Order: sequence, then structure tokens, then C-alpha cells
Amino acid sequence: MNLFAQKEQLSPGHLKIADFVERNPEEILFMTEQEIADRLGVSIATVSRFWRAVGYDNAKAFKIRLRTSEDTTPALKLNKTISRMDTSSLPLQLLEASVSHLQETLSHMKQGDLEHAASILAEARRVYLYAPGPSAGLAELLSFRLSRFGLTVIHLAGSGHELLESLMHMQQEDMVLLMSFTRLLPEAEVILDYAKEVSSKAVLVTDREDLLYGLATELSFYVSRGELGEFHSMVTPLLLMEQLVLAVGLLQKELALSKLERLAELRSRYADKLPRG
Repeated sequence: MNLFAQKEQLSPGHLKIADFVERNPEEILFMTEQEIADRLGVSIATVSRFWRAVGYDNAKAFKIRLRTSEDTTPALKLNKTISRMDTSSLPLQLLEASVSHLQETLSHMKQGDLEHAASILAEARRVYLYAPGPSAGLAELLSFRLSRFGLTVIHLAGSGHELLESLMHMQQEDMVLLMSFTRLLPEAEVILDYAKEVSSKAVLVTDREDLLYGLATELSFYVSRGELGEFHSMVTPLLLMEQLVLAVGLLQKELALSKLERLAELRSRYADKLPRG
């Protein structure tokens, strides 16, 4: 999302802030200048001067403009995206957008991170998954595939005290994978805090670049899903889930194959009683 013109004229510190704001406009609405400064590792004075450098009196003036120019309700997001599309070329447009998201996601992935995440998953006594809202489907897929390899997967409740009912059992030998899109929910903060307390490894999947740093995670993966005010794609998070499954399978190749062979034997044995739907 391009919010600022002539960014090339900004100082390095102001350019860093501008990039952060453009990539996280929804979050910026709720952040103080001190929080921005802490997140980006710049002084609060640099943040305060930034608003005038880009044509606003202060942070409040910029936030007012941002709120009035973008409405992020789900209906308007979808309408904004659809209004720019031509049904005759919809498949091609979606494909091009997906390719763009995949390329951006790949540019953020560090060599060895996927293998590291796979080893954390494979070595964990139990895998806890936190995937609220639209990401629940991704967790279901990941759980289904990993369970075939013999991993014990536990789904954490999306919100409320029910979350604590499962979280209380997390121990050092376990790991937790969180999906945090658009913003970091209080529940995710609670999970990360408790995981740190019990020395359980945490892996984060997010579409927020600023969340890649400063959180108590063993690993963090960035996935591109689209800009503010637009329909958010799940193509890249889905691909990452499939990559994790395959990486775990390769890491435990013999065990994974034996589990799948056992599944095939059971299907054959009980085919007359449990026909495939």
C-alpha cells in the first residue's frame, strides 16, 4: 500500500517508519509513537518528526486521514477487490496475484528455516496449534497431515478462558505453532508468554513483517496475503502448511512411510465395513 509520495527524499530513519506504516496500516491505528519507536528501534523524536516530513501535523492527523480513506470491513474488502476485476480474466488475475504473494513470501524466507521448523515439529511431544478465525482451516489441514505421521496435535481454543484449559498442560517438550494475521491478538500474547515460561518452543506464521522481530518465538514465517482494504488470500499460508508437512515427512521418512503403509493396510482390511466416502 503506497501512502507516501517521494519516499526517496526521506532520511533512513523516516524511510524505515514509512515502510512499516505502509505494510501495517491497520496496526498503526492503535499504536502510540513510543510503541512504534520501540518496535523499529528508532527514537521517539524520530517518530514525532516523521509525520511532518510526510505532510501531517502529527500522528493523530495521519490516523484520521487513514481511517477516513480506508474502511476494512470484510464486505468492503471483498467489494473493493471484486470491483477491480473482470470476470472474463478472473482466473488469470488471481493467478498473477498469487504469484506475486508467493514471490514476496519467498523473499522473506531464510535458508534453513523450513528444516528448523520441521525438526521442532518432529521432536515435539505434543504440537499445539493456535489458528483463530479464517486460519482455522489451515490448522485442520496441518493437524490431519501431521497426525498421519504419528504426531500428537492439540487445537487451542480461539478465544476466552477455554484457551487456558489446554494451554495449562503445555510443557517444555511441547511446541506451539501460532497463526497471527492482520494483528497480534491478546490470546496469542498469552500463549507466547506461557510458552516462554515453560520453555516451550513457539513458531509464528504472520502477514505482519513487524511481528517477525521482538517476540518470544523460536522461528517466525512471513506470508504475503494482500494489502489493507483488500480481500486477503490464503494461498501462501496454505503453501507453507504443505511445505511444513513435506519437510516433516522427509525428516522422518522411514517412520512416515511406515505410518502411511499401516493406514493403507487398515483401509484394505476394513474396506467392506468402512467404505471410502
